[in-house]
Amino acid sequence: MRHVLIALFVVCMLPACVSTKTVKADVPALQQAGHQTVIVSKRELPSFGAVTAGKAGFGLIGAAAIISAGNTIVRENQIEDPAVAIADGLSRALAEKLSVPVRLADGLLDSTNPAAMAKQYPGAGLLLDVQTVNWSFAYFPADWNNYRVIYSVKLRLIDTRTGKLVAEGFCARVPEYSDDAPSHEQLLGNSAAELKARLKRSGEQCQEELKSQTLGLT
Repeated sequence: MRHVLIALFVVCMLPACVSTKTVKADVPALQQAGHQTVIVSKRELPSFGAVTAGKAGFGLIGAAAIISAGNTIVRENQIEDPAVAIADGLSRALAEKLSVPVRLADGLLDSTNPAAMAKQYPGAGLLLDVQTVNWSFAYFPADWNNYRVIYSVKLRLIDTRTGKLVAEGFCARVPEYSDDAPSHEQLLGNSAAELKARLKRSGEQCQEELKSQTLGLT
């Protein structure tokens, strides 16, 4: 049972757990629609999972410890949610393509329903929502001394005038074992520099993937 929580963390990184369908934006249609702005949503900082061997075998208590430890790591090392940088890059690229300005939304978004999201920002033009689905690190099942950094993110683009979803995509990074897999100490040393670097790299890769495959921008 020790690996059950790890399995749950990893399985829900995959597209099947969140969305199996990519809705690609129709860029020419968006250009013709006359949207006045691209607004970028703000969400609460998501919980981070720190899966260590000592916490993975105690059911719900272990799950709570995983989240508590992860959130402490994020707070003490001031680790930024990669979704913020992804949203910034994608919104700028989209706004440039549509020749409209970008602005950050007022208030936190807590819904994932397109119609409800549009109601929160009526008349805002296009709402770009980039939401971290999971960020965590976990030891490898066959190597408890080394870790992989897992990241997944979902993108939604909403026409706030109609409340309809015009684009949707999902990106996940669940690394396989490699010789450079860091130990727990290496991952968190120097203010979690290695953890930050690996999250940043995954965020940059997902930004490029979502930019081309979901927003249709090159």
